[in-house]
Amino acid sequence: MYNDTAHMIAPSYGFDLIPVVRHAWRAWLLYTTQHLCVLVMLAVNPSVAIVVVSALCFWCLFRVMIKSALIVLPLWAKAVIDRLLHRPRWLSDSDDLREHVRLLRLSGLGCIALIMTLPMVAGFAHVSLDQMTRSTAFVGLLIVIVVGARAAIQQISLNFMHWAGRLRPQKLTLRQLAIDDQQSHPYVVYRRPSPPEPEEEPERFTFKRIDEEQQSPFVGSGQLVHRWLPPLTVQLLKSQPLGNGDDHSKHASMEVLEYPKPPFEAHELVAHLKKAMAPMGDVEDPTGLRGFTVHDRLYIAEPDVEPSPEWLRKRPTQNQIDERIDDPYDAVHHFLEIGATATGELVTTVFLRVTVKGRALSLDFAACALTRTPAEYQVLNAFAETGASAVLRSTLRVLLNLPAEVARIWHLAVALQLMIGAMRAHKNRMLKPRRGMAIAAQVSIREEKATPWEHAQLDEVTIHDHMKLIEQRLLKATEDFLESREVDTSAFKRRATSIINTGVLNMGGKTEIKQSAVGVNAQVRTDSREPDKGTEQAPASEGGQR
Repeated sequence: MYNDTAHMIAPSYGFDLIPVVRHAWRAWLLYTTQHLCVLVMLAVNPSVAIVVVSALCFWCLFRVMIKSALIVLPLWAKAVIDRLLHRPRWLSDSDDLREHVRLLRLSGLGCIALIMTLPMVAGFAHVSLDQMTRSTAFVGLLIVIVVGARAAIQQISLNFMHWAGRLRPQKLTLRQLAIDDQQSHPYVVYRRPSPPEPEEEPERFTFKRIDEEQQSPFVGSGQLVHRWLPPLTVQLLKSQPLGNGDDHSKHASMEVLEYPKPPFEAHELVAHLKKAMAPMGDVEDPTGLRGFTVHDRLYIAEPDVEPSPEWLRKRPTQNQIDERIDDPYDAVHHFLEIGATATGELVTTVFLRVTVKGRALSLDFAACALTRTPAEYQVLNAFAETGASAVLRSTLRVLLNLPAEVARIWHLAVALQLMIGAMRAHKNRMLKPRRGMAIAAQVSIREEKATPWEHAQLDEVTIHDHMKLIEQRLLKATEDFLESREVDTSAFKRRATSIINTGVLNMGGKTEIKQSAVGVNAQVRTDSREPDKGTEQAPASEGGQR
């Protein structure tokens, strides 16, 4: 994300990307320093380096041998008892015993071979065994100190981050300023889904839920869980009271006429919705929605982006955004983005597109859910995972896995390339037109690491609760706006009631077709293996009539 300046940064929902990038660079610097120190210590004396590497390999094989022995002993004891009692044995137990016995022998032979490395290397280097042992112990102790210090510094940094009141640095670099601008930019470039391959024919009469769709245009917002299909449309009609001249209060009637010209523009309704939705996130209201935000988002498909667009250099003004809203056939689609999050981990985002065309109002509503991160990402929130004891445990945990820490020294092979990319990252390569230019976000790490929707059943209530609250207020605010512009709202009220009460337009459920026929001259054949429900229910109904 930091080095790739040829693509936009995905929008951030519920978090700030700047501290994430900053702490990622800090962790990379700590690990790179550790690898460089280990490499220098191993490169000073090749003979000692061979013995140190052999000792680390012995550590790994010894742990494997101990684990295999702890598995082999119970299986061997069980095999002996089964043989004495003449009990049949499971084939899986015999296979497991055979496999772990083989692993125990191989690891034991490997440990014996590695033990012989020290005297052999000392003999080839013409160095006494005591001197080689002292040199190896000294280098090994330095490696332990370096790796342990890195783990301790990292945990101390995590402690400060956990208790810090502000994570964002005071001064941002040029690349950090660009990331900060793009993560909240009004324009979002999305990728259209690729068409299926010609040889892969889709199954006929297959209905998919919206949350099973492979790709959503709302980049970084999570799983698409709810949408009005088709969008809610209302014909713009006006109501004019007509009286009979005798009793205007009792005999008034309404003559419905169509507006020859829409009585409002789409951006006026959007501005009204912004003002009407703001009280939901009032910080002084203890019952207000936490993390409530209202933004303008302009979505444009990747092929429709012009070479070197002006909005990459300067953010659009409100007047320019209003022009996009009022044009229903523009390649740029405006969505009013409304978000809410209780803890920052669980984010519900609602998108509403308002268009006026064909002398009618069209409302396109969609809701996305960004679920929680994995449990291992929330370790600092657990009990006693910060403080001095956490530093000690983190250091011991890393030292117990010392061979794996030293083996990661190969990361130095890509360190130079990463540093060169970081030095070039101050230049925005999206501003220079090039052949096959594609600037859509490649990945959203927060979206990739979110808990899958099918495993977030406990959070579905909170997500749908926030979604319904926002949905009802949007419909009510739209109804009030239409009435203020003297637009007939009878049809709108009926459709709004259908959405709120019955969820007819909620396409998030599973569609099933039973006992149905599709096509010309199609017929339904009842399965003879199932009882006829009509004949079973007939006697009961007759008995009820008697």
